[in-house]
Amino acid sequence: MRKFKAFIALDCKSNSENIKIVKKLSSLVFGFKVGYSAYYNKHSNKLISEIKKRKSHLFLDLKLHDIPNTVGSAITSLSKINPDYLTVHISGGKNMLDQSLATIKKHKLKTNLLGVTLLTSLDNKDSKLIFSEKKTSLLVKKMASIAANSKINGLICSGQDLNDLKKYKKLIKVTPGVKLYRRKDDQKRVTFVDEALLNGADYVVIGRELINSKDPVKLLEKYYEENKNKNLWSN
Repeated sequence: MRKFKAFIALDCKSNSENIKIVKKLSSLVFGFKVGYSAYYNKHSNKLISEIKKRKSHLFLDLKLHDIPNTVGSAITSLSKINPDYLTVHISGGKNMLDQSLATIKKHKLKTNLLGVTLLTSLDNKDSKLIFSEKKTSLLVKKMASIAANSKINGLICSGQDLNDLKKYKKLIKVTPGVKLYRRKDDQKRVTFVDEALLNGADYVVIGRELINSKDPVKLLEKYYEENKNKNLWSN
């Protein structure tokens, strides 16, 4: 079985459980996403060490958003971790993005900087209320333009926005809020894994549906058998 073009979101209640997921799936997936719940939880250092030991890609999803100097200082504090991917909010502005890149270069990190366009939990109503933009699609385009001009490495974007972002070919596109199969949750702008990867996403992020299943390996193997002829797997 080839590796799934996905980051697995490590959202278990404890990092001991997250480490078990890493051990089970590291040979089957591209990498793992360490977000707030895992990073600020007990034994996050052990979790990160486990991911690195298994040579999986570490996606540190901290969504940094502050004044440029503060974000630069935050990245400096992460230099020992040296994540493969790190998220910042594009809405923090070009100066913040520039400072982030400068700090990465200063410390000679291998980190790819990914800009969050708009959280998948937000819809048109939220876009209008928060950003005075009636449509999420228009707001995402604006954010993508800022990201491209700042020359960061990629975007975090909804599967519904991939068509609008095809012209940004140099930017890595990572799509969260995807589903293997149909389910209900708190995401408002969702799509399916195969739709996202076949429509321009380089990687997807999948979490609860997989890690909360009785047997994550079996579920992923089942999905592979059903979709092995599609371009959802790395070589």
